[in-house]
Amino acid sequence: MKAITKKLGALSSISRYLLMGLLTLASWWAAERFGPQIEPGKKLEPGKVDYYSKGLRRTVLDELGKPKEMLYAEELMHYEGENRTELTKPVFTLYTKEGPPWVIESETATLPGEGDDILLHGEVLVQRDANKNGRTMRIETTNARVQPENNYAETDEDIRVISPPDYMSGTGAKMKFGDGIQYSVLANVRRKHEIQQ
Repeated sequence: MKAITKKLGALSSISRYLLMGLLTLASWWAAERFGPQIEPGKKLEPGKVDYYSKGLRRTVLDELGKPKEMLYAEELMHYEGENRTELTKPVFTLYTKEGPPWVIESETATLPGEGDDILLHGEVLVQRDANKNGRTMRIETTNARVQPENNYAETDEDIRVISPPDYMSGTGAKMKFGDGIQYSVLANVRRKHEIQQ
């Protein structure tokens, strides 16, 4: 090592930079030529679509014939072999016995197989207009799981709950919808309550 340093000291500064550049190029070439080969990722073949719909609107009625839940999606694609359904810009409306319905929107959604869960992907927004107490509710998160039959949703992602004069944020949540809402934010909880005068 000392011998290399001694020889480098004898070279002019321009010669040193040229030598360092050549060593860098030689190292890069050797790494490309003799290093491990990286295989490109395999692109998954899309499944075979057996039915497709645009502007889908589906309403489920309760025993009395009143709307219980409604689904709207810009696009629906069902994949034959996987028994999986993909929705684009879905809007789920969960009706309550009293008061305004809950409206759940996301960028996309997946309905896997015969399960009751709906997987919401991307930005998720849950809203309810003012109830009999005059309070609105807005919940913002990403990537949630919803069980419309049970009026239940959960997420592992960051969440913001806005219901003036209350504001809450945290990570992860479990929610039960109905005439009211029961929810728990699981971690990093921050709450703010504005006093009205």
